[in-house]
Amino acid sequence: MELAPLAVRTEQAEAALRNVALSRPNALALLEAGVARVGEALGAQRAAALVGEAASDAFVQCAAWPPGAPSRWVEADARETPALTARQPTAVAGGPLADAMGGRPVLVVPVEGSVPGAFVLARAEPWTEPDATAALRLSALFSTLWAWSEAEARFQRTVADLDDALFTFGYDADGRRAYAFITPQAEALTGLDPDALLAGDADWTALVVPEDRGAFRAHEARLRAGHPSHVEVRLGLDGGEVVWLSERATPSTDAAGRPVAGGLLADVTAQKEAEAQLDRARRIAERSAQSRMAFLRLMSHELRTPLGAIRGFADLLVEETAGLDGVPPEVAEFSGTIRDASERALRLVTDLLDLSRLETGALDLSRVPVDLGASVRAVAQRYADDLRQRGVRLGVDVPAGPTVVQADPARLEQVVDQLVSNAARFTPRGHVAVALAVVGGAARLEVADTGVGIADDVLDSVFEAFVQEDVRVNREHGGTGLGLAIASRLVAQMGGTLEAASVKGGGSTFTLTMP
Repeated sequence: MELAPLAVRTEQAEAALRNVALSRPNALALLEAGVARVGEALGAQRAAALVGEAASDAFVQCAAWPPGAPSRWVEADARETPALTARQPTAVAGGPLADAMGGRPVLVVPVEGSVPGAFVLARAEPWTEPDATAALRLSALFSTLWAWSEAEARFQRTVADLDDALFTFGYDADGRRAYAFITPQAEALTGLDPDALLAGDADWTALVVPEDRGAFRAHEARLRAGHPSHVEVRLGLDGGEVVWLSERATPSTDAAGRPVAGGLLADVTAQKEAEAQLDRARRIAERSAQSRMAFLRLMSHELRTPLGAIRGFADLLVEETAGLDGVPPEVAEFSGTIRDASERALRLVTDLLDLSRLETGALDLSRVPVDLGASVRAVAQRYADDLRQRGVRLGVDVPAGPTVVQADPARLEQVVDQLVSNAARFTPRGHVAVALAVVGGAARLEVADTGVGIADDVLDSVFEAFVQEDVRVNREHGGTGLGLAIASRLVAQMGGTLEAASVKGGGSTFTLTMP
């Protein structure tokens, strides 16, 4: 039978190779198809597909044509046959490769891919320049298809490791989704066969529960308008199972200018269940906090009222019995003890309520201009007599003019009072220095003392509630371990900072900074 012209055979081989590639064959199947179509087109009597081995010059046969022709396993070395690594088809008249192909004239057609390759064609007639030209044309096409096949294989391996489904769709004449591509994971997500989705015989969007269809229609409208969109909807699957599905899609246009969209489908059921549990836990925590605050308010009222009465009557008793003849001295002593104890208990109740309100965010602070210097002078004056009587020097360095900060006036003075009272209580001798200055646009108050100091292991947690270094020392000097914790939280809520530095036995310095 007479062969068709070479140009016709070349075009037929190109069409055949494209059709093979569209079936997504593996690398070996594509090589087998390639060597067969190229061999037929160029009129070869025998052909072999060789692939180079990694990190060596050796080439080994991976496919042969025709299937029924007698053949031997072909191996070659690029050092002996440079044509194997040439950039264009090369005729080889003799040598080891020609001997391996039955002693016929050989045409080596290079193939480019992730590894070097070549088609080796043999026939009785010598190879001509038109043969080499047609071979170059077929080689270029096959190299492109081989690279595409390798990229497809890598993509499929990557997709196989995903739990989510990838997709691309356009719209049919009725405005419904027409999937051009969707990965197999869609079946695990929707319960529908991906081939049925591609053929238009199934539509997972019809499984969206009625309550979520409005959100899905809005999502679809955004995509049609050309905007990326994300939606989370529930699907009602067979057997009554309900799952949450997330779709993220980005619209574009295809080569014909038609709207298309591509994106990702993911099962977010576990995430939604976790969010629901978290929301339930949050509501429980909020109710618990509200109950605790209600309890604290009630107990604060119930405790402060009798404690206030006890302290008031104790003050009255001390004043009324002072200097009276015939009154045993124990009366004044016991009255003073009752007064001091009730005052400490009242202060503790107030501190506990403040701390709880700060931790639950229930304490509202005002933000108004406050002269910090005036507050510092007033607080220092409050402790001046006590320090003088104990022989402790008090130094106060405050600018003459106002030092204005934005804060809650009463709470800011509470913080300053806490810092100065701490220094006064824990400084049995030496001095307490209170200094206020404006540094870098911020008011900086330092309260330094030469008192007992704080150990390094306690200093890191000194602003935590109930932290006390030594029970004996704190019993001697007073305090519950709440004052600095409350002061730190008040300062943070007012936009400032409170820092501490100390040396055990060498005193402490507390620094308040307010913008």
